[in-house]
Amino acid sequence: MTNRSLPKSLELTQKFFITGIFAGYLPIAPGSWGSLVACIILWFVWPSQWYFQFLIIFLFYPVAVYFAGLGIRYYGPDGRQITIDEIIGQAVTLFMVPHNIISYVLGFLIFRLFDIIKIWPAKSWEKLHGGVGVVADDMAAGVYAAITLQLVITLLRRWGIQWI
Repeated sequence: MTNRSLPKSLELTQKFFITGIFAGYLPIAPGSWGSLVACIILWFVWPSQWYFQFLIIFLFYPVAVYFAGLGIRYYGPDGRQITIDEIIGQAVTLFMVPHNIISYVLGFLIFRLFDIIKIWPAKSWEKLHGGVGVVADDMAAGVYAAITLQLVITLLRRWGIQWI
């Protein structure tokens, strides 16, 4: 499904954001590729101060909802190409996490697990209307993953593993 009334460059720009820098077009596990794109971007631009991280997530949420809603028009309600929701979910996961490769890898894996299994209420939030439904379940998965990741980091540090 496409919008033929838009100039081709605007349509391409929209799809760039909707698909997480075109990661959504990869044939196998586009959600995982979208999460990986998020981790790479966040590695380079994620500020160390929690309040700036929170502000970025807060400001990016309506942008993600908007582009996810546009994605429904292009790819349908269950379009696998839509990966902007993975990007914000991954950002929530990495909220206040130490900036090191182990934390980011664990965050990626834990987020993907929660995004795939969709425990309550994430599964029901997925049914919300439009872009809100596309993004809400990933935000929930991000919160679950963030809590789990912080617990894992705390436990590892208590067990003497200080490099995380």
